[in-house]
Amino acid sequence: MNIDILQEVRKNHETVVGWRRALHQIPELGTELPKTVAFVAGRLAEMGIPYEIYEDCSCVTATIGKGGKCILLRGDMDALPVQEKTGLPFASNIPGRMHACGHDAHTAILLALARALKRNEDKLGVRVKLLFQPSEECETSGAKAMLEGGAVDDVDCVVCTHCLDSQRSGNIGYHFGHYMAACDPVTITFLGKTAHATMPEKGIDAIAMAYEAMGEMKQIAAQVAGERTYIFSYGFIQGGTAHNVIADQCTLKVSFRYFDMEMAKEIKERCIAACEKIATQIGGSVEIDWKMSAPPVYNDNALTESFVRSVRKIIPEKLEEVPLRNSTEDFAWFLTKK
Repeated sequence: MNIDILQEVRKNHETVVGWRRALHQIPELGTELPKTVAFVAGRLAEMGIPYEIYEDCSCVTATIGKGGKCILLRGDMDALPVQEKTGLPFASNIPGRMHACGHDAHTAILLALARALKRNEDKLGVRVKLLFQPSEECETSGAKAMLEGGAVDDVDCVVCTHCLDSQRSGNIGYHFGHYMAACDPVTITFLGKTAHATMPEKGIDAIAMAYEAMGEMKQIAAQVAGERTYIFSYGFIQGGTAHNVIADQCTLKVSFRYFDMEMAKEIKERCIAACEKIATQIGGSVEIDWKMSAPPVYNDNALTESFVRSVRKIIPEKLEEVPLRNSTEDFAWFLTKK
């Protein structure tokens, strides 16, 4: 394959910036992305690239080139429930929603690459499959749904990019092996019995259960993890209705991030057992919803080395190794199969 990819990118720079800014104004959430899907489909149609829309989940796929081997390139499209206050002329037009995590850039970059590859389709020695993915930001992973739907069954490898505001614009980062953490979003609801605050003995205090569980679970995570990298953060606690009423319900929400799956399994089992014991001792009960939204991202060493060699041939001065990150990327689901 002999394509001057840098020349292709540079001559389309202003167009791609315009695409990104247009996408930035129409942020949508989860699997409900009608405006974004219409934008992507419109650009692909202009390029003469056949595409398929999955209406039930707002996904778009397309394939360029011919050949036995197939590379899948993924860009995620969904935004976040954040109110934009930047004041930019291309700021979000939808109240309470914003492309605060760069998925507008990811989508524009994949469209830019589609244009460059389509213009050089006769030089490609492989097939390139484009996957515009929904619901990367949600507890219900769009990547997992695509994986289970067979989106990567016909490909040999999968590649994506992830923007970082810590990097200088124009630079390309890489990392061998484990790079981004797995994430378990955990919801724990303690159930007790209401009573007047002046007669606490007649009630079962759900807030007391949650308070004790918070300390116990933190201690369990630290003991099991030892020197291994993990995050165990409480992001939400809600219980009670008034200062003079014993709460009959209290809910905790935890963000658990990690790289070691066996360590995570032990922490999960011990935390669940601790919550059940605490609830029983105080006289109440507990409901626990503990699932994994994404496994760790593990970058294949051979593929990463091939990528690094390619970048060094084109723009070696822009290449930099980036450190391990505790954030999560549901692209990891694809890596469980390919």
